[in-house]
Amino acid sequence: MALKFLLILIILGFWFSGCKRNPAPEVRNLLKDTKIGRLDLDLFRLDTVLPDWGVLQKKYGRYWDTYTIGVLQLGRASDSNFSNLLALFLKDPVMREVADTVAIRYTDISDLEKQFSQAWAYYRYYFPQHTLPEVYTHISGFNQSIIVDSAAIGISLDNYLGKDCIFYSMLAVPVPVYARQKMTREDIVRDALTGWLTVEFVFRPLKNDLISGMIYQGKIMYLLQQILPEEKGYRLLGFTAEQEEWCRNNEEQIWRFLIENDYLFSTQQRIMTKYLNDAPFTSGMPVESPGRAVDRIPYCRKIYAEKEECVLGKVDGRTRLS
Repeated sequence: MALKFLLILIILGFWFSGCKRNPAPEVRNLLKDTKIGRLDLDLFRLDTVLPDWGVLQKKYGRYWDTYTIGVLQLGRASDSNFSNLLALFLKDPVMREVADTVAIRYTDISDLEKQFSQAWAYYRYYFPQHTLPEVYTHISGFNQSIIVDSAAIGISLDNYLGKDCIFYSMLAVPVPVYARQKMTREDIVRDALTGWLTVEFVFRPLKNDLISGMIYQGKIMYLLQQILPEEKGYRLLGFTAEQEEWCRNNEEQIWRFLIENDYLFSTQQRIMTKYLNDAPFTSGMPVESPGRAVDRIPYCRKIYAEKEECVLGKVDGRTRLS
């Protein structure tokens, strides 16, 4: 076991040594204004008795179907009961209160548009052949925070009303306190871009085990760092500064825990879910640890900084130690 531990540490030390950001490239000539489509506002301006949704279907095109079918689950607009179901959603007193709260909190979203514009400029620099998505906001009824397809990013503003928002404790299944910490305005752009990157660069491992998932998420975080170069590292991970410091101070112990329990190359779904998904803390580690503490290990490393061409423009999800 001791020899195995030493060999793995040597290999991982080669892969995951150092943590230095490259200087951000000059992208002023690639800046273009991003205009976010406000489906959330447009929808709740409709008449609640006979909603004339056709005008929104025309305005939002494919995204209207993505929203009404995939998010609200109202069925297709051609279904006979579609208008009635939409009217019920619009008349729901809780949803109207949520919509009013969103309209007040997000009257002006120029700050978000500016952040997207800057991020897309960096994205164009690194991936000039890629087509960028449209960005929309909507109210989901507290469903998915971010939805992504090949042409659009949808942001559920009702999931970004702040950690103290009363709605989150009123749900049939209240949102856990640890999750509410990342339901703020400041989390929107990071979450949206993370969702987009995971669609653009799909996880296709040679072997679907924990270490492959860790490396893949590390690459996604590295790419995120390149298109949000001014964002603090712990914010990119969804950690607090204290949580990031805990991970840094306990990195060797994290590796030792994963190796000694034979988790690194485990293909068990429960193991991968336990260590790659959000949680109040990482299973088997102190409560001071953040959920996904293993994400801190591979995300910002010298091998990516030194061999940028291996990642930028060529990330295809085929992540594997070899």
